[in-house]
Amino acid sequence: MKKLLEMLKSARVKNGYSQEYLSVILKVSSSRISRWERGKTAMILDQILMYASKVGIPSTKIFEFLARNGQPGPLPIAEIHLEVFTEEAFRRLSQLVSELGIEHVTIKTKRLR
Repeated sequence: MKKLLEMLKSARVKNGYSQEYLSVILKVSSSRISRWERGKTAMILDQILMYASKVGIPSTKIFEFLARNGQPGPLPIAEIHLEVFTEEAFRRLSQLVSELGIEHVTIKTKRLR
């Protein structure tokens, strides 16, 4: 939880928001913001998501962080979108990706027809 609180506070500071400013936006006291950031008062998920959204952290990043228990995971270096026009090309691409292994590549497919 400490790493999550650090991430939230860091985003607040990066945006140039004071605790007082954020407290107005979130409709809580500035002392509550302080207690949250220091870990003195627990935050429920709704509060975490609201805080995160106000400081520009997408909810997907919060859920990813929570799912990994704050441990860093591999970050993708690229995202590639392909349109495949033949069954043979689709089969060969799928085979190539599967040979790389799931530790190197993830794949999402969407059959159009």
